[in-house]
Amino acid sequence: MKEGKKSHKFLNFLLFIIILSLGIIFYSKYIGVKGLIVKEYRVESSILTKNFSGLKIVHFSDLLYKSTVDKDDINDLVSKINTLRPDIIVFTGDLINKNIKILNDDREFLINSLTKMHASIGKYAINGDYDYSIDNYESVMLKSGFKILNNSYDEILYKTSDPLYIVGLPSSIKENIKLDEAFKFYKDEDRRYVICLVHDGNTIKYLDDSTYEVDLILGGHSLNGSVVIPYYGPLFIDKNSGKYYQEEYSKGITKIYISSGIGTNKYNYRFNNKPSFNLYRLKAQS
Repeated sequence: MKEGKKSHKFLNFLLFIIILSLGIIFYSKYIGVKGLIVKEYRVESSILTKNFSGLKIVHFSDLLYKSTVDKDDINDLVSKINTLRPDIIVFTGDLINKNIKILNDDREFLINSLTKMHASIGKYAINGDYDYSIDNYESVMLKSGFKILNNSYDEILYKTSDPLYIVGLPSSIKENIKLDEAFKFYKDEDRRYVICLVHDGNTIKYLDDSTYEVDLILGGHSLNGSVVIPYYGPLFIDKNSGKYYQEEYSKGITKIYISSGIGTNKYNYRFNNKPSFNLYRLKAQS
């Protein structure tokens, strides 16, 4: 009798585990990949000049169109971004899912949608590793009003003649990183606030090993692991994420934010990790 009860309890437990596992898989595949959210951060710096205090930056990454992202998802993204009325919009790579055939209608839809994203100062983009396999990626972004920063920079003036600089580095998976070209403006004796766009975590290592000081690094690629198990962590970490795959890091004066992205790549699952984009509010410390 006792053996029968033990066997019954074990079978009930096994059935519970099977049902729970199937539920998590169903949720991750069909529910977890939808429901775009905004993650907001306040970024303070003593180097930032007061004219930039209150500046709003929207950062989205890994759109990966035609993975788990369709036209309705992109329309929702555009609407949510414009509601925030950002000053600057940045995209840190991987526009379209890998090995997906994109038709002319898709290109026109992307151009039309990205054009509708409005920023009072400007829109910037860099190349992710998937973007090198897309015909006319740069053309799509340029026609959408984005300035592409690959091993280059832009000087931003706002309200006064005190500038900040935004630097873009391409994906180190596909292209050489040329820091000296990207940081031509840099002067130790006249340090200004520097934002650097990267795609993958391994690219950040180039900055770690350099003498250039960067105040804010914005990246993507890792999707923060796609499936995140409570008390354990992310399951799917691409090796090119290096040690930068979670949402947020601090290294001295440098703040690092890694977007969890909007689409999916190798694994079309998300758990405890909704598709999202980031909003940063800059604040000058007195």
